[in-house]
Amino acid sequence: MLNGKNFLSKYLKRIAIIAIAIYLAFRLQQTLQLLLTSVFLAGAITPIVEQLASLRIRVNRWKIGLNRVWAVVILYLFLLIVIILAITPAPQIILELGQFFIKLPNLLEQIQLPKGGMFNFSQDQLSRILQTQPLIDQAQNFGKDIVSQTFVFTLQIVNAIGVGILSMLIAAYMVIHSDSLVRRCLRPFSSEIRQQVEILIPPITRCLGAYVVGRVGTSSLLGFCTYLTLSIFGIPYSGALGLLVAISNLIPYIGALIALGAIFIAAWGVDFNQGAIAIFICFALQQIEAFILQPWLVAPYLNLDAFELLLSIIVGAELFGVVGAIIAPPIAGTSRILFNHFAASPIDEDTNREL
Repeated sequence: MLNGKNFLSKYLKRIAIIAIAIYLAFRLQQTLQLLLTSVFLAGAITPIVEQLASLRIRVNRWKIGLNRVWAVVILYLFLLIVIILAITPAPQIILELGQFFIKLPNLLEQIQLPKGGMFNFSQDQLSRILQTQPLIDQAQNFGKDIVSQTFVFTLQIVNAIGVGILSMLIAAYMVIHSDSLVRRCLRPFSSEIRQQVEILIPPITRCLGAYVVGRVGTSSLLGFCTYLTLSIFGIPYSGALGLLVAISNLIPYIGALIALGAIFIAAWGVDFNQGAIAIFICFALQQIEAFILQPWLVAPYLNLDAFELLLSIIVGAELFGVVGAIIAPPIAGTSRILFNHFAASPIDEDTNREL
């Protein structure tokens, strides 16, 4: 009877702890989001910080290296410069993006369709597709909202940057003191659990770092290169189209086509040769990013096939919108690492027993 009471009290305590944790999670939702963002950022920058800290500069007979503090400072100075360069033209680019969507019907009317049609569609069918009124109305309304709320969008960007800076400071502390933090967090657990966590931390941080640098970084670089290309060839709305390319490129397969279609619409009213060359260069940049940079920087660490990547983005967008679509792939990649580690262990043990 006593054992039964101890068993019941043990599980009642666990249920109470879980209930309190769920309650605190809802009450401290913003704080929890900040901590989760900091943990995500800390895991993403850890490989970069480790690489910087491992560098050694030879001065005469001495080798000078960086510790984690200076590695984080150098990395954050670089990120600060990037943030300043990104936020300075933000209001103008947002306004330009809104104007692009407002004038979309006029831009579509300038497109001269071939009389014989193309892609098994007649000229009338192509014209009806381009002039689909509900889609045009939605695009115009979206553009009007952007133009009317440019100041609001700018404030939201500034607020997001403020939260991001706070997350960066917390992440810096986590990275610098990672060894002691991991030891303190794992102290209540058994040695077996501590060993498993220490094995899993390196691949998980590599996955997060590869995605942030390889996906978000290359998308930003692609958007900037697109902006430069369109500006050089005199294509209107170059800043807005560069921003559209950077954002839509985070969506695999479909995003690149959407961005290229927008570039085609904007370039049609310019000189044919200039527009054709600009579109070709933008298309070539997309292929370099998709087939050279992504397989090199992201694929070896994300551990997801094409279908799993697309499914994770759809689920993330459904749950948390644009932010969910961005953070879903590394979360799915981390889940795959955990699944492969714990699911493969019993199979390996059974195989060893049979041998």
